[in-house]
Amino acid sequence: MEKQTYWVFRQKNKWGLTVLAVVLCLLLTPLMSISLFMPQMFALLPVLALALLGYVGPVSASVCMGLFVGTTAVFYGTWGALLGAILMIPVVAVSAVSVEREQPFWQSVAAGGVTLFASMGAAVAIIAAITGSDIVTAITDMVRQGMTISGAMGDSLLTMMVQMGVMTLPEGAELGTVLDPAMRDELVSTLLLMTDSVMRLEMPMQMATGAVTAGLLGQAVLRKGVNARGAKAEYPALATWRVPKGWGRILGGTLLVLYLLAQIIPQSMSTMFYVFSGVFDKIFALQGIAAVCYILRDKGKPMIWQMAVFVLGYFVLGSFAMVLGIADQAMDFTHRRVYLDKMENPFDPRHGA
Repeated sequence: MEKQTYWVFRQKNKWGLTVLAVVLCLLLTPLMSISLFMPQMFALLPVLALALLGYVGPVSASVCMGLFVGTTAVFYGTWGALLGAILMIPVVAVSAVSVEREQPFWQSVAAGGVTLFASMGAAVAIIAAITGSDIVTAITDMVRQGMTISGAMGDSLLTMMVQMGVMTLPEGAELGTVLDPAMRDELVSTLLLMTDSVMRLEMPMQMATGAVTAGLLGQAVLRKGVNARGAKAEYPALATWRVPKGWGRILGGTLLVLYLLAQIIPQSMSTMFYVFSGVFDKIFALQGIAAVCYILRDKGKPMIWQMAVFVLGYFVLGSFAMVLGIADQAMDFTHRRVYLDKMENPFDPRHGA
């Protein structure tokens, strides 16, 4: 097959959808600002940009990335814009170029995930260097300063978080069209407490799982998008995704060893165990989702069923999906692995070379 060099960047824009996408991104700008410090939430932004790049065109993806960088500049100043650019642009660029160069799917997933993880590490180092304090304190201070100068945009963010159930109003208070200063201060204090708690407990794990999310889902939506528009980018069907035979024992054994070490020397190993357990959960949740999708495909169910299973399993019922994934690895209850393992192993780094 001939190389499709720069096909992704040369494709035509769907201008009606481009306008709609830009409007939706504008509406999401308040959430974009706070997602800068919540890696799992932030990881969905590169996925959104890659979906727009694949399905709608490069203009929509570029404008929405620009809106994200501009929003971080409004909330956090020049350094915020720099951090936003570091976190967004490299992973989108690497993911897109991987498709341009016709790299195998799983190699491209790894490239995108590693790129985002490295970008997150660079952002953490920059914040620590700028502030001269520990990263969590620095982030909390940046959020506080951002909310102080954000004005109406900050009020929109706080209102949206209350409406979504992320935060609750003080007892006896009611949410009006305009936040009074006392209520705003109370909500900002709640937001800062949430940010501090999440960062201190979950930041390393969220960085790792966020990188996995962006690498995998980013490649999936981009390749499906360009294929829908006439390209022939390699994309293994979701129903075929699986952990290679034998690797389940390696992953499970590693998790067990880290758990035991975390019990023996918690000061040194608790964080490592927490990070690895998050990645372990994601991997086997995806395997559980893939197993269910294989059953649906085998029964001839429409693709919309698989999409629904993915959304529920990945974003709502992750623990249940993980249990199914472990069961699929251990017992092959769908009998799909007997068939799939006879095929060339798509997880082999040499595949497609």
